[in-house]
Amino acid sequence: MKLIVGLGNPGKQYEGTRHNAGFMFLDKLVGHAAFTVSGDSIQFSKEDKFDSLVAQTVLSGEKFIFAKPQTFMNLSGNAVAEIMQYYKISPEDLIVVSDDADLPIGTSRIRTDGSSGGQKGLQSIIEALNLYTFVRVRIGIKALAANQDEAENISQISLSDFVLSKFDKREEKILEASMDETIRYLVQFLGSNQEIVPHTIEAKINT
Repeated sequence: MKLIVGLGNPGKQYEGTRHNAGFMFLDKLVGHAAFTVSGDSIQFSKEDKFDSLVAQTVLSGEKFIFAKPQTFMNLSGNAVAEIMQYYKISPEDLIVVSDDADLPIGTSRIRTDGSSGGQKGLQSIIEALNLYTFVRVRIGIKALAANQDEAENISQISLSDFVLSKFDKREEKILEASMDETIRYLVQFLGSNQEIVPHTIEAKINT
């Protein structure tokens, strides 16, 4: 059994924001052909006991649980710990997807251990589980700057405000391509006996 968690903040006001890249990734992942049932994507439903939106399916005989904690980012670890305890999920079967403000849009990075890198949701999970060794998929959200003036303007925005800003149309296109390539990479391991291999993925797209 595997648990795949996408991190973000609940509520309409946060939809499409950079900090919700984990939620966005999970929505795309459950729509992948590997996880569809009779051509239909599996659906999330609210599980109050986990304070999360949860979906489940089976791939190649293995059960998959997908979760989007509704605790807000900084308390994500509470929901993840509850799910893992309830289903008795081993640390090696946990995959967490989050945004990464240090990675440019179009880049994602898959690692199997390490620190939170300042990402509050990852830090909450590390603290709640007292665990550093689990698969984390970091989705780059660092803004694209068209010129030096735009880059300087972006640099003046605080991190807390930046992660709650929305992607522009150009960024959305690159982000979607990056997520698609990352999902293609992951799916080859999911539902098999292979361990996920750390990897950096850069989307190939004309901007």
